[in-house]
Amino acid sequence: MKTKRTPRFKREPQQVGGLRLQERDIEIIKLVHDFRFLNSHQIELLVNTSEKAILRRLQKLFHHGFLDRPPAQIVYPLKGTQKMVYALGDRGAELLAEKFGVDIAKIRWGEKNKEVKDRHIQHTLMISDFRVCLELALRNLPDANLLFWKRENPKELKDYVYIKDLRGGKVKASVVPDGFFGIQDPKGKMYFFLEADQSTMTNARFLKKMRAYWNWWKEGRHTKRFGIKAFRVLTITKTEKRKENLRQTTKKADDRQVGSYMFWFTSEENYSIQRPESILEPIWQTAKDNEWHSILE
Repeated sequence: MKTKRTPRFKREPQQVGGLRLQERDIEIIKLVHDFRFLNSHQIELLVNTSEKAILRRLQKLFHHGFLDRPPAQIVYPLKGTQKMVYALGDRGAELLAEKFGVDIAKIRWGEKNKEVKDRHIQHTLMISDFRVCLELALRNLPDANLLFWKRENPKELKDYVYIKDLRGGKVKASVVPDGFFGIQDPKGKMYFFLEADQSTMTNARFLKKMRAYWNWWKEGRHTKRFGIKAFRVLTITKTEKRKENLRQTTKKADDRQVGSYMFWFTSEENYSIQRPESILEPIWQTAKDNEWHSILE
């Protein structure tokens, strides 16, 4: 007799049996909240367990309301290499509030997850892929570590500056990174702002974004806001062709329009979570030169 298959997007806890929360379950719930969206493979790598074991726990955590499966992912087929995407569930938020004092329990996460669009999920997963690679790669380096990671949050990361428009006037431009993180190694501390490009932005809009970073740096706003002396802006793209397009566009972001070492670029063709150490290899090019660099330089 065939076992009845559990529904993917409708909760039926009686079909998966009871759930006794384990420490690893709490770790998974915390990770999903911290990243906002993670697929099952990303979670498997972060908690360092088998695919079979993680899928079993994720199934229970979903059907018992601790995790959610955003319905927007239905727009693409969940088959082949595509993995199920998870978000925080209402019971997961209550657990984090109770155990760690995280002020998120009053948000109706089920409704929030229903409203999210597929484009936002894919953008967040792109950031998550990069971050998973980075965290796993740094785990294997005894003398380097990830100091912190702050994901996109308008209240915490958003700022603005004024830049010149084509007629010499001033226009307001936002600085809203997709992520902000720090790395420490024997040479000291390095700080990075991340931009994840999904090939939806025009060159003109992207240049405005990079010019905002340049003026923000010139005005010393990074020091006033975060207490840091220097930073790099990392842009990840889906393809090498798109990366080169944006890299050439960014040569016009600095005052002299000759390119700056502040701006670094790579594409997903150069790294993967199957080989996370690739993120630290010389896969980056700047807007200043054509050499290949490592972000630990």
